[in-house]
Amino acid sequence: MVSILTLFVGFASAQSISELKDQLMDASDNNEKANLENSIAEAYMGKRNYSKAIDFAEDAIGHAEKAGNSGEELRGNINGGNAAKKSKKYKNAIAFYKEAADLAKSSGQKNLVAYSYESIGFAYSKLKKTSESTKYYEKCLKVDNYSGKKEAAVHKSIAFNYYSDGKIKDALDSYKDADKLYKSSPDPTSHSRMLINMGNVYAQYGDLEKAISTLERASKMAKDNGDNGTHKSAESAIESIEKNKSNKENQISDFDEDKIKETENYIDNIERKHMKSLDEIENLSIENQVKELKILNAQNELLLQEQIAKEAAQALERTELENAKKSAELAASKSELALVEAEGAKTMAWLIGAGIALALVLILALMAARNNKKLKAKNVQIAEQNAELDKKNKNITESINYARKIQNALLASNLVLAKEFPEHLMFAKPRDIVSGDFSWCDNNGSDTVIAVADCTGHGVPGALMSVLAISSLEKIVKQQGARKPSEVLALLNDDLHSLFGHNKTSVETDQAGTETLVKDGMDIVVIRINKAAKKLDFAGSRNTMIKVSGGELEELKGSKIHLGYNKGHKDFNEQEMMLKSGDAVYLFSDGFYDQKGGKEGKKFYPKRFRDMLTKHAAESMKDQHASYEKVLAEWSNGQEQIDDILVLGVRV
Repeated sequence: MVSILTLFVGFASAQSISELKDQLMDASDNNEKANLENSIAEAYMGKRNYSKAIDFAEDAIGHAEKAGNSGEELRGNINGGNAAKKSKKYKNAIAFYKEAADLAKSSGQKNLVAYSYESIGFAYSKLKKTSESTKYYEKCLKVDNYSGKKEAAVHKSIAFNYYSDGKIKDALDSYKDADKLYKSSPDPTSHSRMLINMGNVYAQYGDLEKAISTLERASKMAKDNGDNGTHKSAESAIESIEKNKSNKENQISDFDEDKIKETENYIDNIERKHMKSLDEIENLSIENQVKELKILNAQNELLLQEQIAKEAAQALERTELENAKKSAELAASKSELALVEAEGAKTMAWLIGAGIALALVLILALMAARNNKKLKAKNVQIAEQNAELDKKNKNITESINYARKIQNALLASNLVLAKEFPEHLMFAKPRDIVSGDFSWCDNNGSDTVIAVADCTGHGVPGALMSVLAISSLEKIVKQQGARKPSEVLALLNDDLHSLFGHNKTSVETDQAGTETLVKDGMDIVVIRINKAAKKLDFAGSRNTMIKVSGGELEELKGSKIHLGYNKGHKDFNEQEMMLKSGDAVYLFSDGFYDQKGGKEGKKFYPKRFRDMLTKHAAESMKDQHASYEKVLAEWSNGQEQIDDILVLGVRV
């Protein structure tokens, strides 16, 4: 990972941050802006100011998207991921690295694809999501770009995940892979430390001989390398195992159990090579039990036929021997008597064979009856569980549907919009039944205040946040009389801070041990339209507004401040804009342009979203709704919706 970090951070080291910012002020081209913003992000990384690095990396990504510069966009995502990872914001880091992986894959940069996957694996491991972590580590190895020490390090990380999940044998297998790679690409420091971990895992597994031999290798390697700390750790581990050896005599370890199982399985396989036991079948799912019982019955029938044939052959052989013996002893006897005795012996042999066959048939019948009884019991149990789940699911769904009705009653009234703006658009698509996106409006006879917000999360958590925000807006605008957008956001900011700002259950800790509040809340835009004066006032927090006039698009951007994070904040980048009749004004969440789809499964992206609004702005709002529905369906192409979607438009 160090080489990748050096690749980007080294670029900015030759210039100071102030010099780069001066150049950024003079830059007019999006390509140049993206390059400078990435350089500033890398410079802040060097100074360990990771929050600033993330901000400039995000700006670089935005300008790179506008310019269609995938190289700078990739660089920005790598910078953002590295900064988020360093500041322990692992969820943010994962989002950056996933975008980086897609971009690097498109441009054929295998080293950055592998680096991104490895970084995602690291971030998931820090979030204790070991299965996801292992999946991305394995994807990193499949890129076929890592070898030697790098590949060994990834196997070592996979081993740690398996160990954390209690999969001791899988962990040992991964450590063995790492061991082989370190042997071919020596790195004594990393190798010896890995061997200590491997030895300790062997000890926990119960294979103490392997544990000691592995730790002795680590001790010698560290000593030869002059690594006294690792050498002492290995010797201490060996001493601890030797002391505890005596306790093992009265204990059965996982290693011992595996050896016992190997012996039992060997004996069982000799008796019945390919037949599953009833106990094994009971541990399978219902569907697989049915399949295995059918196989078992077929195998038993085959064994029965073989046994009957074998018994018949043995009986016939015994009969022939007895007949030969009696023929010799009774040579002088009459031939009729000899024939009668031979027939009697043959009849007895067949009776014995038939008795054996009947006994086997009865055994199979009892086995089948037992299996059928167990299957019926399991079917009844599963049916009862399914009925209970259906009941709970129905109750939950009914509750959420009712919550949707309550939320709809709080959202921007179509009657209010229709009265003030006969031409209006409300394109709303919750990802779940209820939504974290909401719109709200109020008209006092002289102007109209409209808000569109995207709350953190979606589904029930996002909906709860939206209800709190709507309640606060009702109080601020209708009761307190605030109508200026920046004033509305300032009061809303203080309300959210009072609700969540001191919640110490939601914190992040940086490398220095400093606690910071998690920046949850909402991205919001508030506008006030005075139709008589043809004037629009705007303010926003981490969201934008678009106006399309005469085929030309104009975008107003809000501040980058997280709403509710700092009490008393008032700078929300308030702007004023004059309107003309026929202008179309759009407020929206990020759900539309974050939706993945297309041939390569990428995001729709803001640039394509802006082009779509410009292309269809001249249509009626009703036709626009149909057009956006079609665009979204064609882009998604059956892929799952990943976020709530909301687009509100009005025609002046």
